[in-house]
Amino acid sequence: MKNMVEIIGQKLELADKVVRGDYAYPKKIDSLATDVEIKPEEYALVHQGEPGNLKADSAISMAQKFNGKNHLNTNIEVLKSGLAVPRTPKLATQIINVNNALNEKGVLYDASGNLIEGERLRDYAHIINHNCRVWLNESFEKGNGFLDLDVVYITGLRDGKPVFERESLQKCLEQDCYADLESVNSQGFPTRKSPIQKYEPGKSAYFFYPRENRAGRFDAVPDLAGFYCDRDPQFTVARLGVFSCAEGTHKNLRNKNSTNN
Repeated sequence: MKNMVEIIGQKLELADKVVRGDYAYPKKIDSLATDVEIKPEEYALVHQGEPGNLKADSAISMAQKFNGKNHLNTNIEVLKSGLAVPRTPKLATQIINVNNALNEKGVLYDASGNLIEGERLRDYAHIINHNCRVWLNESFEKGNGFLDLDVVYITGLRDGKPVFERESLQKCLEQDCYADLESVNSQGFPTRKSPIQKYEPGKSAYFFYPRENRAGRFDAVPDLAGFYCDRDPQFTVARLGVFSCAEGTHKNLRNKNSTNN
């Protein structure tokens, strides 16, 4: 009789890491340093970069805040608190981050450096995918860019009054349709229709192209979410607010300690 060779496998356990794809990420990283006092557990880092080299220099609130004011007054109130209303690129990036984490294709941390996972992640994903109505820091005025428009941002306050900056609108979709979120330009506006014309959280959203004298918003309900560049900036309703943003120092989430398996 031939000798039998017993092969015993042991489950690999990474007590202080989580594996996502080809990378292992720490469950705990450094907190985000900010000049404004926030509850860091209520803010999620907005990370960017390649999977093994993620960086974040800001965090965005996981719950909607500052409800009930029009576009301009929301921006003013948020800035007075030391925070900011995010522009479209930041929110679009975070929607992709949240859904990648939800589908175990990435990770998400709060501003205190703790991994957002389990029920906490599911609750956050439900809000950003299905239950929010928030202003964005853009409005559109007649100008020299695409569609003869400029994008106008509120960048701060001077003597209590908003400071505006503007730039030419870059080429983007010029029809209302489901858009591919991975096709956004540097201003955050999609340039391609979604190959599947339906709502897929983290992949597609309905896009209402920019119109003159209108402001930007993001709305999400159970079966639809969209970036609206055609909203009345004077509109107010109790359920309309903002995901406030806290800026911090540039942070490398873990470019040295993420390991390629």
